[in-house]
Amino acid sequence: MSVRRMLLRVCGKTSSAPLLAFSLLAASLLSTSLLPVLLTALPASAGTGMTTVDATAATVPSLAVSLTAITPTVAVPKAPITISGSARNTGLVAITSPVARAFLGQSSLTSRQAVSDWAGKTGERPMAEVARAALGKTLAPGAVTTFVLTVPAAAISHRDSFGVLPLRIEVVGSTVDGQRKVAQVPTFLPTLSAIKAYEPISVAWLVPLTLDPDPALHGMDSPARNTAWARAIGPGSRLEDLVTATEDANVTWAIDPAILGPRQPSPAVVSRAGPTPAPGNPKLLTPGAGTTADPVTAATTALTARLKASASRHILWSLPYADPDLSAILPIAPGDPVMAALTSHPSTLDTAVGPARTDIAWPVDTELTPRSEARLRRAFTARGLAAVVTPASALPGQNGSSGASRRSRTGLPLLAYDETLSRTVGQTSSRTTGALTIQRFLADSMALLGERPGTRNRSVLIAEPRTFAADPAVLRSLFAAVAKAPWLTPTTTDQLLTASRKAPREAPGAAGSTLTTAPTVSASDSAQSAPASSPLTRESLGAMPRTLANITGVGSTLLDGVPFISRWTDAQTQLLSSRWRGHPDGIAAIDDATKAAVRTITRSVRVAPSSVNFFADRGVVQVTVVNDLAVPIHNVRLTLNPAQPRLRIEEQPGPLKIGAKSRTNVKVPVTSIAAGLVRIEADLTTPNGTTLGENASVAVRVQPPSSWIYWGLGALAGLVLVLGTYRSLRRGSTRGSRPDAQELPLNDRVLND
Repeated sequence: MSVRRMLLRVCGKTSSAPLLAFSLLAASLLSTSLLPVLLTALPASAGTGMTTVDATAATVPSLAVSLTAITPTVAVPKAPITISGSARNTGLVAITSPVARAFLGQSSLTSRQAVSDWAGKTGERPMAEVARAALGKTLAPGAVTTFVLTVPAAAISHRDSFGVLPLRIEVVGSTVDGQRKVAQVPTFLPTLSAIKAYEPISVAWLVPLTLDPDPALHGMDSPARNTAWARAIGPGSRLEDLVTATEDANVTWAIDPAILGPRQPSPAVVSRAGPTPAPGNPKLLTPGAGTTADPVTAATTALTARLKASASRHILWSLPYADPDLSAILPIAPGDPVMAALTSHPSTLDTAVGPARTDIAWPVDTELTPRSEARLRRAFTARGLAAVVTPASALPGQNGSSGASRRSRTGLPLLAYDETLSRTVGQTSSRTTGALTIQRFLADSMALLGERPGTRNRSVLIAEPRTFAADPAVLRSLFAAVAKAPWLTPTTTDQLLTASRKAPREAPGAAGSTLTTAPTVSASDSAQSAPASSPLTRESLGAMPRTLANITGVGSTLLDGVPFISRWTDAQTQLLSSRWRGHPDGIAAIDDATKAAVRTITRSVRVAPSSVNFFADRGVVQVTVVNDLAVPIHNVRLTLNPAQPRLRIEEQPGPLKIGAKSRTNVKVPVTSIAAGLVRIEADLTTPNGTTLGENASVAVRVQPPSSWIYWGLGALAGLVLVLGTYRSLRRGSTRGSRPDAQELPLNDRVLND
């Protein structure tokens, strides 16, 4: 209890206000005068002996400490350790007499669980102060100061051949009102003695190169698409940083060919879409758009060239195009035709980047069971399934195997990655915590070594998630630290695969009962590292074939529909990707954009409603078809279906070709059967049956000629004949009544002459 609180309690029983004020003033003066003595005495006492430090002690958020580097990362005999870092006053008042201190445990952390507990600030450890540095008189609000602590070699225990000592860095100070401010960060100091009493562990690295879950990457050319691709693979992008960080390291790249841009359309797509336009003809990028080059091509070409230049230093794996979510798709749609096309499609990496394996499956998450293994084998029938990458915790472990090279019960080679070490590498995205991440990785790998230090041919696989975002400087520093760690030796995924073919088969057992005791993962860490659930459903997969048919159908009516078909088909293919886990809005955005693109075309080609009078047995009915698109269309089918049998369509019109922003009149031969009003349903379709336009009809008023018309026409013709005959006869009788001169016979005329 503080002096001030005691005085308040005592004085509270009295009614003397002057006494209370005097007592409070005395308490303030006393605490102020004793504060420097207490601050001086506390470090001195810490440095003279062992203290029990509760790693869960609450830190005040007004003071923050971060580490820049620990050099060297591993302590060896007769070598001091230099610790550099910084402290920041995040509060609103100044901190006086700040001091940085280092505390080191004298006994090793003997398990991976102990390492995890110390990193999570849980548990108590006996520790001793081994270094300190004053940080000046005051640390103003918002100010940052750096420090360097040197741990003498004599303060570091090397009793064991190797070990992991808990290390804690602390910055302490006080405010003018006497409040003590403490900021601390737990870390590790791996140690080695002069005696080597262990067999090293081989470590291999697997890094995926995949696209971000950005729906704007897919579809037709647009400023938003250009920006999305620059953000995904351009300078400063996650993918560009990842390539920079790993291009000189001995890692396996698992590449989604989609990062090199959309696939080129197949010959079947080209043939369905119509003839290739002659040079100079505009290509349809969007309805009404002019000729524009794809601005994404330059970015994908640059990335392809960079990967190709680094390919000789890496083992290349080719994921199926778009990195389909095998774990989600295979259980609900094992025979999905789109999925089958992806897994059987030849990889483009061989020609674009370099020789790449296509026969290794890497599901995002799965508990490998005989059923799931059978599904994977069927999915990879065309490629052949050589191995499966799986988390070690998903495998039973009572089989005498050690490390990453395993085999399933049926004999399928397995590459089992260590989730804890992989999760630690995934934290290299932050430069602020980079030094802590490196020390955590070294400590955990040394604790793994300590579980079976004398076992030969042990291996560990580090496999990063699809969302892996690394700071290049931090990840390169981690690779450098691992290269200097004598208990870790480099290997490759090919070597692990070779060893897995010779590994004993997994015996039936509970998943996760491995010989390696992975630490318990906290709920928060588990939530951050575990992949989210897939948004793909049986309904969404079932609707995809119809959508693809609509894309092909409307695209085939465009004079050059190849870009339209290939881009939107590719967008639908991307919906199967594992990158949409945790991002269901991306799938919805692509679906909406696809439907809008199809709807733009279907609503722009239509039949103009009309009304026609038809007074004949046979003839033609004229139907007007309108094209509101800014591009020509062809291969449009017009089908007329009379609603009543009063009118018969003799022959349906052939494929129509209509100019941009134009219309055409189609003459359809018909035969009238009976009189009456007939509505003819006019349907516009594509070659594959996709409907164009909205329901339209042509109203035809049919009035075919009947028998009374013929009798009437016959009577009229007879009347005309009678009148004509009468008129002729009447003219003849008039001419005969006239007295004419009598002509002499010919012989008489001759004789008279």
